[in-house]
Amino acid sequence: MKVPAIAAQTYDRCKDNPILGQVWKKITKTLSKMSDPIKRAKFTHEAVDKSLEELFENPVVSNHVSCKKGCSGCCHTQVSVTRDEAALLAQFAQKKLKNKIDLSRLEKQARAGDSAVDWYKLSHDDRRCTFLDKNNECMAYEDRPSVCRTNNVFSPPILCDTRDGIEHPIRLLKTEGADMAIAASFMSAKDSGALPYMLWKTLLEWRKISKEVDLFK
Repeated sequence: MKVPAIAAQTYDRCKDNPILGQVWKKITKTLSKMSDPIKRAKFTHEAVDKSLEELFENPVVSNHVSCKKGCSGCCHTQVSVTRDEAALLAQFAQKKLKNKIDLSRLEKQARAGDSAVDWYKLSHDDRRCTFLDKNNECMAYEDRPSVCRTNNVFSPPILCDTRDGIEHPIRLLKTEGADMAIAASFMSAKDSGALPYMLWKTLLEWRKISKEVDLFK
């Protein structure tokens, strides 16, 4: 599976590190024994969160990270998820949101596939994450993808804005332990790709399987 760029770079750099290498091995081994996609996604998220909590115990980190509630610049960019995470988000959309997400916008996003070029051909509004509410807060925050969890910046929030269709250089928090967990989850996944494409594909699969709930009313 294609590992997200930052996690892939961390893995290549740290796979032989005695501590970080063990993080990857432990998570890979645990995931290999799990078959339920929801449990696999939640396990990965717990591992990522644990690593991040340790980082945020440092006051330099907690006091200087720019990301705040309602800040949604990165929620208009292309985010990678595993098949497990797509299943978790599909479950959230079905059970918690009662399928009240903008399926028209999600389909537009899904048609971009994994292409960053096609993604940025969409308008800024059409790139808005389907889980953002009217206050620019994440409705799926507890189940948000691992990549979203590690996206913490020190640079001014304005640099995260992509209204001009350009991803500007930003100063990211280094999250090596979490990155290794993400690398393990993607390498262990049956499939992965851009969030809209993976979510749309999962919803279509579930629609074929379940006749009780019409996901696309």
